[in-house]
Amino acid sequence: MALTLSKNIAIGEEVRTSIKLIEAGLGQLQGINGANDFYHLPILNLANGFERLMKTIICFHALHINGDFPNKSLWPSGNKGHDLEILLNKVTLECFSKDYLRLPCAKTDLHYLRNDALFRQIIRILSEFGQKNRYYYLDIVLNQQKATSSMEQQWQRLEFDILARSKDWQRKIKENDIDKNLHEINQEIIIMIEKSVRALTRLFTIGGLGNETRRYTGYISQFLFLRDDQLGKQTY
Repeated sequence: MALTLSKNIAIGEEVRTSIKLIEAGLGQLQGINGANDFYHLPILNLANGFERLMKTIICFHALHINGDFPNKSLWPSGNKGHDLEILLNKVTLECFSKDYLRLPCAKTDLHYLRNDALFRQIIRILSEFGQKNRYYYLDIVLNQQKATSSMEQQWQRLEFDILARSKDWQRKIKENDIDKNLHEINQEIIIMIEKSVRALTRLFTIGGLGNETRRYTGYISQFLFLRDDQLGKQTY
C-alpha cells in the first residue's frame, strides 16, 4: 500500500525530533557541574526522545509487516504509554528479526538493551519521570504525590552506582572534586545512552525494518555511525 505524503512527512518529523531531543539531553548532561545541578531539563529531553524513537520503530515494524502504519497506537494508553520499559521490551522482542540476529552486532545490541543493569536503571528513571515524576513537587503541593522519590534522588543513586564501579571510588569521594567526579559519571551515562541509541538506529538500516526506514538515515547518522572509540567523546 502506498503511503500518503502526509504520513511520510509526519514519521520523518518524529524521527528527527526524537534524535534532536536526545542530542539536546546529552548536551545538557555535559553542562552539569558543581554550579549547575538542574537535571530536570536533560531528563525531560531524554525521556521524550527515547519515547518518540521507540514508538517510531514500532510503527515502522508494523509498516514492514502489514504494509501500512497502524491505525491505532500499538502501546498502552494514558500514563502507561510513556512507560519506556514497556516500549523497550516491545522493540527488543518484536523488532529484532531472526535474520538480523545472525549478525554479531545485532546480538550484542540486543543483549545490551535487555541486560545492561545500569542502562536499564537509566530507562527506569526516565520511564518513571515520564509517567508520574514530571510534576513531583507540584504534586506534593496539591497532595497528589505518586512517586516514592524525586527524580533528583533517583539520579543521585544512579550516579553513586556508577561511581562505585571505580576501584578507587572511596578516594574520589574523599577528594570531593565535584566537577571532576560529575564529568566522569556523566561521561559514562552518555556512553551508555549513545550505545543504546546506536543499537536502536541500526534497526533503520541493517535491522530489517524495510526499505522505508532507510530514507531517514540522515536524521539518525549522529548515532548510527558512531564507532566504539568515539563513544563519550562527542560534543552535543
